[in-house]
Amino acid sequence: MKELTERVRRIALENGAALVGFAPISRFDTAPPEYDPRGIFPQAQTAIAVAVPQARGTLKTVEEGTYWQAYNCDSYWYLNEVLAPSLLRALVMALEEEGHTSVPVHNPFRADAGRRTRPEHATGPDAMLSLRVMGVAAGLGELGMSKIFLTPQFGPRQRVFAVLTEAKLEPTPLFSGTLCDECGLCAKECEANAIGRSRDVTFEIEGRTYGHASFDPAKCGHVHRGDDPRFSPFWNGSEKEGEDPSYHQFLDHRFRHRGICVGRGCLRSCLDHLEKTGRIQKQFKTPLIRGKRWKFNEPPQVRT
Repeated sequence: MKELTERVRRIALENGAALVGFAPISRFDTAPPEYDPRGIFPQAQTAIAVAVPQARGTLKTVEEGTYWQAYNCDSYWYLNEVLAPSLLRALVMALEEEGHTSVPVHNPFRADAGRRTRPEHATGPDAMLSLRVMGVAAGLGELGMSKIFLTPQFGPRQRVFAVLTEAKLEPTPLFSGTLCDECGLCAKECEANAIGRSRDVTFEIEGRTYGHASFDPAKCGHVHRGDDPRFSPFWNGSEKEGEDPSYHQFLDHRFRHRGICVGRGCLRSCLDHLEKTGRIQKQFKTPLIRGKRWKFNEPPQVRT
């Protein structure tokens, strides 16, 4: 299958992927059933992970406190809903031309939405996957303390998508380096206080133990979406009680995604640290974080 593996890799790169990795399905034998790719495609033999970089400038303008639309349009909506479906379809159709049934796994997706259709299934439709763990299993990188996915090329600055296929493709070796140096900035700078301080959540792949700190998605989501006026500049005091700022409504309507925090700790602090310490390959002339970071002392008064 070496020839087909290289063809798939070439198609992925030609259609927008920067990184491509192949995980034999056996790497998920110790995964919880609800996170096993076979919960989506029981006949899967290989999980293909592709990573697409986020433009650093979309993070830089949020760090400066000047411009959010580029991140929400380009690094959220475009990557998830334009580039990824096209990229994944190109891979799926190439594999299916060779007679190998294949399934695209997009981001975001709705998980466990209904009743089980077969008693042997772990969940109802749709099953859940961690695309970050998929990237680890496919040899593209590691998990940082915060659970964010890190690669030696881009640090945390990419999105991961996947294809499950019944083709047996050549596996990519697991990543053997170390990117995260446990600096703790992800947790320290997280204004949601959603990230733990030690790697107490662990899992195994081929006998190797991986882990990340505990993570509270509810706390994260409240700040990530800008629901807390202390951390979003788009609350200006003109909102009525129970009403979102008009800019939040614009993002919801135009891009169907709303990123306001844009990973102050887990993404931006992490990336800045990895760049400044030379722990990742890609370097830039302008530092991501310069001087004192913007922060509000108190939220605006909301009208009642």
